[in-house]
This record gives sequence, C-alpha cells and structure tokens, in this order.
Amino acid sequence: MAMLTRDFPGSEIAVGMQLKHVATRALANRTTAGYMVKDPAWAKHLDDAIAERRFDRLKELFAADSRGEAIGFGPGADRMREAFAAVRQKAEELRATGQAQRGDIRVEDSLLRRTRFSIRFGKLNHCTMNDDDPSGAKCIEDAIVPEGHRGPLLDRCQPSRCANSILAPEHLPIWKAERASLNRLRDDTSLPRNRRAHLDAQLYEVNLMIKKVEQ
Repeated sequence: MAMLTRDFPGSEIAVGMQLKHVATRALANRTTAGYMVKDPAWAKHLDDAIAERRFDRLKELFAADSRGEAIGFGPGADRMREAFAAVRQKAEELRATGQAQRGDIRVEDSLLRRTRFSIRFGKLNHCTMNDDDPSGAKCIEDAIVPEGHRGPLLDRCQPSRCANSILAPEHLPIWKAERASLNRLRDDTSLPRNRRAHLDAQLYEVNLMIKKVEQ
C-alpha cells in the first residue's frame, strides 16, 4: 500500500518507513523477486519505484559533481563524470539558444534522464554495467549466465578489478576498516601458512580498491 500511495501528496514518510528495506535491497542487488512473482502489476509498481529512487540518487551525484565534490573513483566514476559534464554542456547550449529557461534545474533533470546512465548502488561499491553492452564486466567473464538474465552476476563481483566499479566516498571507510581488520589478523604469529596466504590475497584486493583514491 505504501508503494501505491507514493503518488499522493504527503506519502513520502510512509514510503520511507515501510519500504526502506525493499528499496535498499533492490538498489543493492536486485533480488526482490519474492515481492513480485504472483502479480505483474505489483512488479511494475516496484520497478517504477526502484527506477525513480535510482534516478533520485543519480541526481544527488550530479548535483555534488556540479558543486565540484568528489563523487567516486575508478573507471566507472570517470565515465559518470563525463556523462554529467555532457549534460551540463548540453543544458548550457539549450539555454544559450533560448530553447530552455535560464536557471531551470528541470533542463538538467530531463537531459540526465535521457542519458539513461546505468548505475546500481551498493554498500561496498556502485556498478555501472550497461546491460546492453556488458563489455569489461569482470563478473560475467568466463561465467555461465542463466538464461534470460540481464545485468551483473553480483556473487562474482570483483570491485577492485572491474572497469564498471565505482568506489564512492561513503565506501572508503568500509574498505579501510577491512584493511585494518585484515592487518590485525595477520599480526597473529600462530597463523597457519595457508591461512596467512589467504589473508594476504584478501589484503591485496582491498589495497587495490583503496589505491583507486590515490591514483
């Protein structure tokens, strides 16, 4: 019911409180099929709401980038900044030719929506894999993709190596905490050799991710 009332004035609080678990889970890895298997109409409502929430977050990133703030690191972030810059340039062209009102933020919003920039928001990284052109996606390399599946295979995500991965500022503390935790475990002199080798491999991947900020 909260999903349906999202279209009526004053319903934002109900949506935020009652469906936060759905939106968060769906934005992270799109595994909410249990909510929709019996009702195509409900599936449409959920898909539309998820798409709008994604767009809201994309607009937040666009606004932050327009203010000169750091919005992310890595190849995926570079492509996103390029897309944002193209939107701003096009908006200025429309205003300069009188095709849009100066200062109207809806110009950027409309152009941003038309770019259809693909992004999935996650707790450890964001994924910019394009379903129609998944080249460079590490998760589907040498993988058996289930019939009819579109999008990334999230259980095979390799955020430190994938060209579609974005390390956002809010992700960095999590990765740094993981590095500190792994280093503490490695300090145990009684660790078996195979366990230490496993920790070293994990630490290497974590350091690859953190180095994206330093490049």
